Order: sequence, then structure tokens, then C-alpha cells
Amino acid sequence: MKIVSILSVLILLCSCGKYERPFITFKSPEERLMGTEWRCVEAVKENGESTEIFDHIIFEINNGDSTFRRITNYSTWTYSTSSENDTILGNWTWGYALEGNFNKQMIEYAPQNFSWGFRYLKIIRLSKNELVLQDKSHDNTTYHYAPL
Repeated sequence: MKIVSILSVLILLCSCGKYERPFITFKSPEERLMGTEWRCVEAVKENGESTEIFDHIIFEINNGDSTFRRITNYSTWTYSTSSENDTILGNWTWGYALEGNFNKQMIEYAPQNFSWGFRYLKIIRLSKNELVLQDKSHDNTTYHYAPL
């Protein structure tokens, strides 16, 4: 009986280790990601340089459609290099894994108003108070978000 209890605890602890935080949560990744407008508080480039940008993003699922809306002035995401804010709309899904499953540590998204095709964000941290994403398609910049 002790062995079964120990194995159960170990399995529970290992299954909760997808993201850096929270250690244990009863909300699904979808519930933590959606229903919040996320505001970028810091963008850290791969070389460690910290940048302040205006970037708000909302992830939603409506009638089976997964959509996002991003308002930003960050030149990596905008149409031009001006300081004007652009609104980027598109569709997103969890990254694909083996055997038709989804990898809920990756977000695959396609902006509708750009010709980039799919881009990929790795979820480093996901809680109700913090979202940290790393751009795996462009420059490995890490974006730190807080609820607006």
C-alpha cells in the first residue's frame, strides 16, 4: 500500500511540471491563458538585453475557433517601424505532438494580416498572474506578461 501511495504522489508531482510555475494547479492551461488581456511588462532579447514595449494580447476560443488579438508597437510584430500601434488578428492552436495529440507547452499561431505563415511561442510560465512566452520562430525573445 505504501508503494502505491508513493507512486501516486510521484506521478502527480511529475505531471504538474510542464511549466516553471505554478507547481500545482486545478485550472487547465486554456482557463489560465484565456479570459485575460495580457500586458507585456518586459521583453528580454536572447543576449539578455531588456526592452520595454507596448504589447497586449488576448487568446480566445469562440464556437471552436481559436483566435488572438494583439495590439503592439514592437517592430518585430508590426507593419512598419513607426511607434504607432498595430492590431494583429489571427488564429492559434496548441502545438502538435505525436499521435494527433497537442503539446500545451507550445502555441502555434498564424496572423491573418501578415504573410509570415505559422509562428511558434513556447510557454515558459503560465499562471493566473503571469504569462511568459519565448518566440521560437524569430529571435528567441522572452516576453513577460501580467494581467491588464
